[in-house]
Amino acid sequence: MRGPWARLLSDCLLLACLLFVLVAASGCDPIFKQSNDAAAGSAHPGANTNLSDNLNDGRNEVAAYLNFMDVLDSTDEKGWHTIFEHTLDAYQKDPTRGRRLRFALVMGRADTKAAEPGITRDMLTDSRNLLIDTVRGPGPTPPLVRKFAQMMLTEINTRLALYDELRSLRSQLAKAHQASQTANRDRSEAEARMRRMDAALAEANAKLEAVMKIERKIGPTGKETFP
Repeated sequence: MRGPWARLLSDCLLLACLLFVLVAASGCDPIFKQSNDAAAGSAHPGANTNLSDNLNDGRNEVAAYLNFMDVLDSTDEKGWHTIFEHTLDAYQKDPTRGRRLRFALVMGRADTKAAEPGITRDMLTDSRNLLIDTVRGPGPTPPLVRKFAQMMLTEINTRLALYDELRSLRSQLAKAHQASQTANRDRSEAEARMRRMDAALAEANAKLEAVMKIERKIGPTGKETFP
């Protein structure tokens, strides 16, 4: 038979083996999880690629729009009209998202290039509508492009609100000026009428004074007296 020390040594070895197995099993869980994640990713290899491509396309597209806006801001009125005609023709031939957004950006600069206020406001309104189509459109628009269009839409709405306020102030100023002119005209007419009344009163006083002078020359007998 084995002695107590032999049994104790055997029990210690068995306990050590169990601890080793437990530690090894717990340490392998993260490895297995990473392996499963990698396997899941390899099962759909196009998911991450499509997300990366979509993000890169959005960045490149927005960068192209920003460069296009720099060109618009640096050109003169004649150059702006040339770009407007070109982008309008391209959009009418093939109304893609990119051409629609470029056309909206061109019209969004109408207030700095066009001369007539009426045309300017109409173009800003058309630009807003095209930007709304880009932001709310059902097409596969990259998130960065949609965010860029939303920023441009906010800017256009702010400028349109300011132009409406400016137009209202101009209308109020015109009415006040017209009322002032009417008041001045009425005051001028009243002053002229007062001058006529003063002249008539002076004439009447002169006539009255002449009559009173004649009456003073007539005596009590009714005959005119002479000195």
